[in-house]
Amino acid sequence: MSTYFYFAYGSNLLNERLQNRCPTARPVANAFAPGYGVNFGKIGHDDHGGSGKGTIFKSDNANERVYGVVYEMHLEEASILDRIEGIHLTLPTTYIRDANFLVHTDAGDQFQTVTYIAEPDQTPPKPYQWYWALCLSGAIQNDLPKAHQEHLASFEHMPDPDPQRPGKLEAEMLLKKAGFDYLLGPEAA
Repeated sequence: MSTYFYFAYGSNLLNERLQNRCPTARPVANAFAPGYGVNFGKIGHDDHGGSGKGTIFKSDNANERVYGVVYEMHLEEASILDRIEGIHLTLPTTYIRDANFLVHTDAGDQFQTVTYIAEPDQTPPKPYQWYWALCLSGAIQNDLPKAHQEHLASFEHMPDPDPQRPGKLEAEMLLKKAGFDYLLGPEAA
C-alpha cells in the first residue's frame, strides 16, 4: 500500500484527532518548517466565519520556525484530509494543499510532506476554546518545544456559542480520550 508524509501543525497534531479522521496515520517525527510562523488567522468555514483556525505563513524572520509532526499515512486517505480541510471550496479563506512542503528534524533529516496553508486574515476572529485546545494538546502530547507550546497557549480564544456544534462535540470527546479535557476549562462543564 502506498503511503505519504503529512505535516500537521494545528488541530491534527493531536494523534487521536488525526487517527479518528485517517486511521492509518502514524507519527514518524517531530519536525519544523524554517522561515514560517503560525497563528489562528484562517477564518473558519464551518461556522460562517465566526472563528479562527490554524494556519502557517511565510515569516519576515528567517529564524522563525513552525513546529509540528510528520505523519505517515495511506495515500487513499489523502482525499479525506482534502475534504476536511475544505480545498474543494471556492471561498477566499480556504486552505491550499502544498504537496511539496519541506520540513526538517533537529537530527538533520528532511521530509517532503503534504500540508495545508491559508492566507492569514489581518483581523481574524479568535479560535473557539475547543479548537485551540486541540492544537495545544497535540503540541504537548508530541513534546514539541516548550517555546512553541507557550506560543500556542498565548493565543486568546473564546467559547463556542453553539453547544451542539459537531466539531465541538467531537473535539471534547477526543480531548477527554487523550486526557486533555482540562484545557476546555469552564466550557466543558
